[in-house]
Amino acid sequence: MNKFLFSSLLILGVTFSAQAEDWTFFSEKSDSNPNYGVAFIAGSADLDKHDSSGDLFGVEVSLVAPYCQASEHTIRQQVSLSRFHKGEVDMYTLEANPHYLYQLESNTYFGIGPSLGFSVLDGTKDDVALMLGVGASIRKDMTDELFLGAELRNVWATERDVDNVRVIIKVGYYFDELPF
Repeated sequence: MNKFLFSSLLILGVTFSAQAEDWTFFSEKSDSNPNYGVAFIAGSADLDKHDSSGDLFGVEVSLVAPYCQASEHTIRQQVSLSRFHKGEVDMYTLEANPHYLYQLESNTYFGIGPSLGFSVLDGTKDDVALMLGVGASIRKDMTDELFLGAELRNVWATERDVDNVRVIIKVGYYFDELPF
């Protein structure tokens, strides 16, 4: 599927869903549990211009967004730190990607949303690329604490032709309160 078409459909879906609900922004009175989560992520990234597909791994921290709440669905803010290495490309990426979650079954959620971040390329701080992307995810709560997930994300970069498509799996743990 054309990347532009894929991205447009995801953005259009979020826009129509947002118009159909009542939203609360920056409310002092929040009755939602932040439901903190920490996950190990692993997968593959396919870099467009480098003809290389390589392993990607890292960690993701997430929580139910405290600044924006939808009446019928959940917005889960995810922040990930990942590493990709293949051939001449060595890339460390820090991204924030909120996902608008639709509940499919009692413990299964489908999410879509944008991502914004930056990558340090080749291990030097002089070579930094800004990253903008869009993704779709599925998450299954196995227990009250343990979850599994998968995500497909299309990312565009400002430097070095490191636009990429990622397939990521997640294994994580939920916390009611931060452990520190």
